[in-house]
Amino acid sequence: MLGYHGKYFLALAYFNMCQAQFDEASKKGKGMGIAMTQGVVCLESFEAARPFVNQLGGPYKTNFDKKIAECGVLCKKAEDENKKIYYESAMARAELPKADPQNFANLSSLADEINKTPELDAKLRHLVPPAVRAMQEELKNVLQGLVQAEFSKISTYDEQMNGFLKQFGLPNALHSLTAN
Repeated sequence: MLGYHGKYFLALAYFNMCQAQFDEASKKGKGMGIAMTQGVVCLESFEAARPFVNQLGGPYKTNFDKKIAECGVLCKKAEDENKKIYYESAMARAELPKADPQNFANLSSLADEINKTPELDAKLRHLVPPAVRAMQEELKNVLQGLVQAEFSKISTYDEQMNGFLKQFGLPNALHSLTAN
């Protein structure tokens, strides 16, 4: 079991590195040769784990087959794009960055997920009458005004209380009692 996990997660690390390099090369317009080499190393690492997963079977094999298929698609895509667009040579394996524990998990930004418009919005959009949608900005301003007014009241009360306590030297007295 440990042999499988060691080889599988090494292959996943190379897969994540290949995916990141592919995305970076697509944005910057260079570096597809590195992605291509990482894809080849990824496939080789998955093949090294295949004997272990064949013995385990079950959900391990299902997940493994899915991941190796994803890797194969990515590797083929990198190779095709390199032939048609980038024309870069494959990087030597000795120069390829080694996988480290940071690459074992694919870290993604949650900001995109949080700021994404929910699918439910598209469905509910038709339930809200257009007149109500037009008033949305007005409602937002009114609610912001109410919240701001409450914060102003709290701030005013806080200032009044601090002034009252300072009149009698109470904040200093309380501080001296609690400081010891």
